[in-house]
Amino acid sequence: MTTMDTNTPTSLGVLLKDATDNIALHDQVDKVVSSEQTLHVQDMGNGLLFVYEQLRNVSENIENHLIFQSAIRRFFKRSISFGFNKEPKGLAQELVIELTQAEYLKNDSTPLTKLSTIDDYIREHYETYWHIVKHYKSVRPEIAQKWTLDILTVKTEQSFNNPVRLLSFAAFTYSYFSELVNVHDFIVEGEKVHEADYSTLLYIAIHKSLLKSNDANVRSALFGLYGISNDDVEHLVEFNKKFDYLSSLKTTAKISRILSRNGAPLRILRATFFSKNKESHGARIENRSHILGQVEAQITEEYGQVQKTVRAGVIKSIIFLLITKALIGLIVEIPYDLAVTGAIVIFPLVINLIFPPLFIAFTALTFRMPSNANKKAIVDYIESMLYQTGHDKPALKFFASTGRSYFFNTVYAIMFIGVFYLLAKELLFNLHFNIVQALIFFAFLSTASFLGYRLTLQIKELEIVSRNQGFIALIRDFLYAPFIFVGRKISYRFARMNIIAQLLDIVIELPLKTVLRMMRQWSTFLNNKKDELL
Repeated sequence: MTTMDTNTPTSLGVLLKDATDNIALHDQVDKVVSSEQTLHVQDMGNGLLFVYEQLRNVSENIENHLIFQSAIRRFFKRSISFGFNKEPKGLAQELVIELTQAEYLKNDSTPLTKLSTIDDYIREHYETYWHIVKHYKSVRPEIAQKWTLDILTVKTEQSFNNPVRLLSFAAFTYSYFSELVNVHDFIVEGEKVHEADYSTLLYIAIHKSLLKSNDANVRSALFGLYGISNDDVEHLVEFNKKFDYLSSLKTTAKISRILSRNGAPLRILRATFFSKNKESHGARIENRSHILGQVEAQITEEYGQVQKTVRAGVIKSIIFLLITKALIGLIVEIPYDLAVTGAIVIFPLVINLIFPPLFIAFTALTFRMPSNANKKAIVDYIESMLYQTGHDKPALKFFASTGRSYFFNTVYAIMFIGVFYLLAKELLFNLHFNIVQALIFFAFLSTASFLGYRLTLQIKELEIVSRNQGFIALIRDFLYAPFIFVGRKISYRFARMNIIAQLLDIVIELPLKTVLRMMRQWSTFLNNKKDELL
């Protein structure tokens, strides 16, 4: 009887080694010190711009890894004309200056040749936009603008941040899940997905669930995979339409949830071998104990990191609620009080301002970190992924289905209505809340509940061992579910409209950055004039 060499990697283990070797080569190229001339940015209004960007990012309430991309996109929306054809010139330099002043980029770090590359991106995609608008009447201009900004923004961002880690991890993860997930089995009734698009849909779901990519990132990644080019506009339009359809499907959302539920081992592998915070030397896949030791150490590090992330998320959520509530109070609540009662009703105003932040802070105290048993389970799972262990590979966990249960739907509807009714009747109206104040209370309590729930998901993303739900947790979920549901609807609707962010863009960002640009240009003009006098 022969024993199996536990150092023998699986095909996925070999793929991990190849991916990390490729990353290491890219790192070596990126390390080469260039003698190219770089752009130096004057220190003019940097502190003010940095503070504004922090405020703006809180108001948008997006993932941290998308903040830099968001700043680039806002610059393009503000600087490029999509209403009439006006050739954009020299925007790359203005973009780098703005990003440097806001401390997204280090000063004297951007080669001048990179400015030319970005200007080429802008010109190329701008010309394609106008070609689509003029020759493809079935595509609305705002849709063509979104396509253009998606690709242009991501390509610009990637000129500063090499995407090799992200794309390598996406390919690695696709290789793993493509053998375990049959897209056909999860197609939602009434939705049509051609078999030829199964792989694309799975790739989109991987990006959304495990990389937390937005549509711009996924669109750009698929552009590269399928070789989409501005030279073939017909193919480009066809692909963008198909991507928009696949990305919006309930099937895609369903598969994304399944992948996320089974994603803890992949997230640990990403943090261990694909993280941009770590220098890659290639995975020593032939040394099983070394690889698994790295994995175990990374899990411990991730446990500590998620605690910091959740604390930061709580603070960010509280600031977001305070800013939003203050603006709603000024725009809606106070004017309503003055119009109806002739005076400002202080008590409900203060409750609506203070209670939601306190609620989310209290909720954070109930969060529990994953256990050591969970750590061991992840290490064992990853071992079975990367090495020939002789044991069966772990199966994916799927959501149990209750079918089309009218009983459960009825109970849920009664619970939904009952919780809101009792809270309004027995508490708010006894505290003399009027209808507007009550609606605002429910809106912000629901938003706080959803934000708190979303923070718990960051902990659950590292879990592979299911926890036993106690009676108290069951009651808590029973009471919170309606507020989480409403909060989710509000947050997603807010994310689409984002009135607060739009107000900041119009009232503060546009005037502030326009004035700073004029001051910088005036300073440059004066300096040039002084040089002419020498």
